[in-house]
Amino acid sequence: MVPQSIPIVDFANFKNDPKKVAQDVMEACKSIGFFYMINHDIPATDIDRAFELSKGFFDLPSDYKHKYLINTSNHGYSELYGETLDPEHQRQGDHKEGFNFRSFNSEGEPFAPLPGIFDENKKFLEHFSRSCHSTALQVLQAFGIALEFPEEVGGKDFFGDKHHYEGEVSILRFLKYPRGGEESYQEKVRAGAHSDYGSITLLFQKDVPGLEVQASRTEWISAPLIPNAIIVNVGDQMELWTNGLFKSTKHRVTFLPEHNHLDRYSMPYFVHPDDKVPLVPAPSKYVDQTYEKEGPVLTAGEHLNSRLNATYDFYDKEEEK
Repeated sequence: MVPQSIPIVDFANFKNDPKKVAQDVMEACKSIGFFYMINHDIPATDIDRAFELSKGFFDLPSDYKHKYLINTSNHGYSELYGETLDPEHQRQGDHKEGFNFRSFNSEGEPFAPLPGIFDENKKFLEHFSRSCHSTALQVLQAFGIALEFPEEVGGKDFFGDKHHYEGEVSILRFLKYPRGGEESYQEKVRAGAHSDYGSITLLFQKDVPGLEVQASRTEWISAPLIPNAIIVNVGDQMELWTNGLFKSTKHRVTFLPEHNHLDRYSMPYFVHPDDKVPLVPAPSKYVDQTYEKEGPVLTAGEHLNSRLNATYDFYDKEEEK
């Protein structure tokens, strides 16, 4: 049966009844690969402050933002049309701009120098980034409980133990979809249809909708705003890791009438396992252990780099130098 809506999973009782929450998470990930996470541990005030900082940065002059252009480290500013999420079908880059934050180090310093508005608030940004990581670990723990990993391979922490905050390539990203542009833009969507690259993604939405999910692999359904909820979705690496049990589902951002006069902001947190993790079937009785790929086993880092290479135009620019 084709899902007609995105499931809602309440994490309020995760500590008291983790098996029930984990089962709800598993059912969502096996069917549509998306769910709303409500009653999580990130305060609404923190989410609002992060959105305010995002808006403040994107309102700055273009010349200033371009001083912090993203490069192959996957940290920094991506300009309008600089990313193409569906290169096979898009004639033009995505109608959005963004800023990627790599993880902060143990001294609270950013991966690379930050624009002034972010540098002045780096303690908060580190706190928010680490809060996102902790929330992601909760979801990964729910995966581990549902998949009933044996204790000798890590039990409920099988996935979490392979996602370290410092030194990994998980990304907090601020995004702005500027209002207007539908008539001059060459595409029907603002962000091309794509699946995410990592293990899971946490997404914060505010004020303006636009996200759609390809629930049946052919039909698209909308992802309406639910106040203070986090949208969680399975990424390609988790689909590989569970050998297709959990679904990495394509999604996109479309033009809506309100986009003519309202900017749309969102904040994804892209969760990636440690680079050296091999993407082979996880040792769960629920996961098919058949592995037919020829050649060397693909690692998480190799998979991520291949996907980034197809998405960003800065790779082409680096090669042209």
